[in-house]
Amino acid sequence: RLKKARLTAGYDRKTLTLKASLADGSVVLGLEQRRRVPRLDTVERLADALGLSPAFLAFGIDDAAGCIPTAMRSEGVSTRLHTTRIAKDMTMRAVSEKAGLSHPTARSTERGSSLPTIATVEALANALGVSPGWLAYGLGPVELPNRRAIRSKPTQAQSSEANTSADPAI
Repeated sequence: RLKKARLTAGYDRKTLTLKASLADGSVVLGLEQRRRVPRLDTVERLADALGLSPAFLAFGIDDAAGCIPTAMRSEGVSTRLHTTRIAKDMTMRAVSEKAGLSHPTARSTERGSSLPTIATVEALANALGVSPGWLAYGLGPVELPNRRAIRSKPTQAQSSEANTSADPAI
C-alpha cells in the first residue's frame, strides 16, 4: 500500500521521507521492501504526508477519517489497550500470552513507555478481538465485522440481478 500510495502521489522515496519528517532516508525503502516493521508513529507520519488514513496504510482498514489530527492519534494506544483489556476482564499476562508477545512488550505498550510496531498492535488487537485500526489510532469500528457475514451479504449488483432473474417479465 505504501509504494502504491507514494507512486500515486508522485513522490520519490526521498521526497516522501522529507514530507513525513523522517530522519532516516532508508525508512521508506525498508518498508517498501518489507525489511522493516514500522512503529505506529512512523505509519502516521507517512499517512499524513500522503493524505491517507493511518489505519488504511497500516492495516488496509478503510475508516473514512478525513481530518488531520492536532496530536498524534497513536498516542492513545496505551489508553485504548488498557480500557479494552479491563472491559474484557483480562490480565496483562493473559493478553500477552494470547497475542504471542512477551509480557514486557505488552506491558510497556499499555503503560505508554514504548510505542509499538504495527505487528505488535495487530497481535494485541487479535488477542482482544478488536480492530487493529481502532486500537492503534482510534479510527474505524472498535470491532471488525464478521468476514463471513460480509461475504454472505449480496452486493447491490447481485441484489438487482436476483430481482430481475426472479421476475422473467422484467
